[in-house]
Amino acid sequence: MAMLDINKTKALASFWIFGLCNNFGYVLMLSAAYDINKTDSESYCSRRTTGAILLADILPTLFIKLINPLFAHKIHYNIKVTACCVISAASLIMVASAHHYGLTIFGVVLASISSGFGEVTFLAMTSHFEKSVITSWSSGTGTAGILGASLYLLFTQFLTPSQTIYLMLIVPTAELLTYWLLLVRPATFNEGSDGFKPLLPEADSGGDNDSLQEASSPPPAVEYHPVVAALIKLLRNLKELSYYVFSLMLVYFSEYTINQGLFEVLCYGSFQLNMTKQYKIYQVLYQVGVTISRSSASLIHFRQVHIFSILQCVNLIIFALEARYAFIPSIYITFVLIFWEGLLGGACYVNAFYRIYQEVPHKDREYALGLVSCSDSTGITLAGIVSFPIHNAICQYRKSRAPPICFK
Repeated sequence: MAMLDINKTKALASFWIFGLCNNFGYVLMLSAAYDINKTDSESYCSRRTTGAILLADILPTLFIKLINPLFAHKIHYNIKVTACCVISAASLIMVASAHHYGLTIFGVVLASISSGFGEVTFLAMTSHFEKSVITSWSSGTGTAGILGASLYLLFTQFLTPSQTIYLMLIVPTAELLTYWLLLVRPATFNEGSDGFKPLLPEADSGGDNDSLQEASSPPPAVEYHPVVAALIKLLRNLKELSYYVFSLMLVYFSEYTINQGLFEVLCYGSFQLNMTKQYKIYQVLYQVGVTISRSSASLIHFRQVHIFSILQCVNLIIFALEARYAFIPSIYITFVLIFWEGLLGGACYVNAFYRIYQEVPHKDREYALGLVSCSDSTGITLAGIVSFPIHNAICQYRKSRAPPICFK
């Protein structure tokens, strides 16, 4: 029992670190988005929205998640995790050293590939451990938000953005060392799904009911091409998981439309910091909210995750009206709303994945967790696309009315 307790503790710690390190680069790029765009334009409400950085930071992730069910199960976790860490380090070096906007965007794309591949890899990996590692993973991803945004805000006070990003190379290094030196890797890593046996016993397997259809492959009487069979399985399981897919998609669409389409035009002259610093503070507050709610699964659970999506849509309407008409009298009210926005997004994420872990049988759980992880990326991608026209439309009105400090 003592050995099992040690293994459990190591697993919980490892997945917390995995969540932290895997999401760190993604958050760092979004926190640095305003500085990256300033390469070409120093003015408030520039024609290039930070939504451009968002698209570069999410489209490769979405692509990786969509094709992941077709091939990822054929690659050992040792290779997948190592690849994620190497690509993450390469992305940081590229962004920090690039002197051309196009090369910087390529570095952001590498960060997206690493984050997307890492997310589906680690979420699938949780199926080899007991369900408590889901909470550890979610808490780690939330903590990545706080640390990524806060450390960037802190270090750029006395270092250049490039020096700050070089310093963050310690993150993929820590991720790699955790996998190889801390995590006790189960023998099931080397087995197919039929040979699954949990490394750590759990009292409630959560897999007695059949939420997913028992037939995870086409009827035996009909033989399909492997690609066709994979697509049939994808569509069948997508139908079963549609509630969680669309709830996550909507909540992420709303919050990232706010973050990357509206944050950079929410400038308050009464708050004596320039737009660059105001934007970084917005990102920190949002990530604090995300972290708190993503760490709450061990205390409270919600079945009706669509409630968070609806409330986030209300937030989007409020922020859009504020960006257009500037009716909120104090930036501190906006701070509270941003914190609330983060709470809603994090709560939807952690409760959706917790319910999937509870409801889906063991044999389908690994596939289901990877499949649903596509929904947040889809919502973020749509947000990146619509942020361009929203940003430009609001800027046409706000630019001539913004306080002078916004242009510094």
